[in-house]
Amino acid sequence: MESGSVPRARIYFDNHSSSDLDPNFIDTYIATEQAAGRYSEAFLPSDLERIIGPFRTSPLGLVPKPGSSKFRMIQDMSHPRGDPDILSINASIDADEFPTIWGMFDSTAALILSLPPGCVAATFDITAAYRNTPIRPDQQHVLCVYWRGKVYVDRAVMFGLTSSAGVFGKVADMLVAIYEKASFGPIRKWVDDFFVIRLPHQSWTEQEFMSLTSYCGVPWSLEKLRPFASVQRYIGFDWDLPGKLVSIPMDKLHSVVQRIDLWLLAAATFSRKDTASLHGKLVHISSIFPLIHPFLRSLSVFEGQFRSPRARLNPPHSVTADLSWVRFLLRHSQNSLPLSSPEPVDINWWGDASTSFGVGVVVGQHWAVWKWAVGFRVGPGQGFDIGWAEAVAVELGLRLALHLGLTDVSDRSRNVFLVRSDNVGIVSVTNKGRSRSGETNRILKHVYGLQARHGIRLHATYVPSRENIADALSRGDITGFLRGFPSVSTKASIRLPDHLSGHLISL
Repeated sequence: MESGSVPRARIYFDNHSSSDLDPNFIDTYIATEQAAGRYSEAFLPSDLERIIGPFRTSPLGLVPKPGSSKFRMIQDMSHPRGDPDILSINASIDADEFPTIWGMFDSTAALILSLPPGCVAATFDITAAYRNTPIRPDQQHVLCVYWRGKVYVDRAVMFGLTSSAGVFGKVADMLVAIYEKASFGPIRKWVDDFFVIRLPHQSWTEQEFMSLTSYCGVPWSLEKLRPFASVQRYIGFDWDLPGKLVSIPMDKLHSVVQRIDLWLLAAATFSRKDTASLHGKLVHISSIFPLIHPFLRSLSVFEGQFRSPRARLNPPHSVTADLSWVRFLLRHSQNSLPLSSPEPVDINWWGDASTSFGVGVVVGQHWAVWKWAVGFRVGPGQGFDIGWAEAVAVELGLRLALHLGLTDVSDRSRNVFLVRSDNVGIVSVTNKGRSRSGETNRILKHVYGLQARHGIRLHATYVPSRENIADALSRGDITGFLRGFPSVSTKASIRLPDHLSGHLISL
């Protein structure tokens, strides 16, 4: 913490009204922390000031635990808010000064993709990790607790303090270094949750892992231990080591979909906390369902529109429209997905559209052309613009690639496919999953639905028109195309989907 948080006079605040929900709970909590040596004895404010000098407290409150009648006690380190004269404890802390290593989704996926056959994993959890991490004595005077007229000095890291994750994270980083030096691992960690791999040639046990550091005081939890298995849960996902797959527990997925259903009710209203909670859950599962990620921004914007924590607002159309897409994608996605290499697979996929003629697609050694139906118009002033037409080119290219089996690669980690277009707008909306045009969005829904059902993803990239080999096809110049690209010699055709059958004719 910076020196600005050091009080020049005694400062203590009234506790939040939620502390009255169950005062006995707070009494018991304080007694438990005293017994563990984490809280000091109780002092009258004047006595404590005489012993340690000026001190400060932060308000206490109680928060109900989800799905339970029990509470969790909080120390509001962000109080007061907006007071130019008294900074909160958190306002005096720069979280960037407390860096730590996080074993996040991409890091874990990369690790599992690199593992040889025969590996297993276990997860280990440290009991009360934050509360077992001491605070420097010279900083304890600004982290006190005020209750029933008495003050307690808190000697351990607590939830709600901006630096807590980084402070404990340094301890966790040290533990990882110790274990890897002792030939345990590799290891990934998320706060106090350790995901540990045992390699095929190793034979150490879970007890041996815990014993290495428990003798020096690391309180590993036997209750939360998940023994070695080839499929292991970590950061809320189930990781299949031999299959190189990741999945979300079905009860968790159903819970998210049911919550979205509530948001799509016509008269539903929600608080800022409701909005932040849903947004957080969707951001989390977007690691395994990346197709939903483009549809989360409107929810984040909505969260910023609340002016009071007590306010309840009806979500705007932008939010409900995006959540409809999210629900659609979650319902049509495979729950168990192959871990993906970030490098897209190039299957020689090119697409283009013109307002004057139609759509041309090249995939692998195959090409296909569709002409606009008689009387159907595309372009300025029409119901369908060039952006819609370019999106159609992406959809037809995807359907052709699926029909030809070009996305059926032997390495299931290579499930991201490169598609080239000379339209900057369609490159953006293909990757983001949304457009300002309602007609284009309807095409994108088919594109994203196909990706979800087949467990693949597209990555669009821009190429200039002069380099787009599908350009001639989109203008109907089949002879010129074949002369310029003789290696792409095989004509292909697919049945047009119903929503396009009245707009295009296959040549």
